Amino acid sequence: MDRLTSIEIFVQAVECGSFAAVAEERDISAQMVGKHIRGLEASLGTKLLNKSTRHQSLTPAGEQYYRRCKTILSELLAAENDIHRSLNEPCGNLNIAAGVNFGISFLAPRLAKFQTAHPKMTVNVTLSNQPVDLLKDGFDIMFLDHTRGHESLIAKKIRSYSMVLCASPQYLEQFGFPKHPDDLTHHQCLQHNTSKYPLKWQFYDGSQRYAPEVRSRLNINSSQAMLNAALEGAGITLQPIFQIADELKKGRLIQVLPDFTLEKIDMYIIYPPYLRDTARLNALMAFLEE
Repeated sequence: MDRLTSIEIFVQAVECGSFAAVAEERDISAQMVGKHIRGLEASLGTKLLNKSTRHQSLTPAGEQYYRRCKTILSELLAAENDIHRSLNEPCGNLNIAAGVNFGISFLAPRLAKFQTAHPKMTVNVTLSNQPVDLLKDGFDIMFLDHTRGHESLIAKKIRSYSMVLCASPQYLEQFGFPKHPDDLTHHQCLQHNTSKYPLKWQFYDGSQRYAPEVRSRLNINSSQAMLNAALEGAGITLQPIFQIADELKKGRLIQVLPDFTLEKIDMYIIYPPYLRDTARLNALMAFLEE
């Protein structure tokens, strides 16, 4: 049997979860799927899959082999993309993972323009605030505000975003404008209720750092929900500029403590080495850098 076909079937079996699913997708029998897997196991001299009538799982050797095979197949796909790149026309699929707020406010509008400009590209976007394993979860690209834990991948900073402290006119009319970061201890400062986000807000005036002990009776795990609450006068919120630029322009939110500086957020695009310099990545990067 063809080794490459067997590798493709093995990877597909891992990702589909059953021989029957692979058989249906490839229009072959489940017995033939099993024959390909057993052929690989015989050539390697070790078992790759633990399989029962209702469940299958990777052995330690299978886990290692799966990741290597995934890379090999991705490199083959990259080789095909190189040919398409020589024709200067991006095509194929891009599977992208991003956080919900970044995806809604920044990414989606640019991807809409990207797809219009490149009709042979298919873009699949998953928005979630849960951790992602780029290769195992089947993504080509992810966007994060850090690179920790992804040292084997390529990370490129696409931009930095200012953080803005703001509140609705109604809230500020009722409770007053803070003049100094220490004044925030007397205000409702909307907070994330997950450990990912530090509770302390840090401010700089050019020479000194301030970290007031802020508090809130409303804690939410979504920046978008927190923004909506702030618009209704629930309190002061800390948001990235891309999230609130329109609300500031419309006067629905007012910047608080504008004379103090907050740390910026660095946003990274993270992808595996095989995607580097491909036409589809280069085309996407051009739209992100606009």
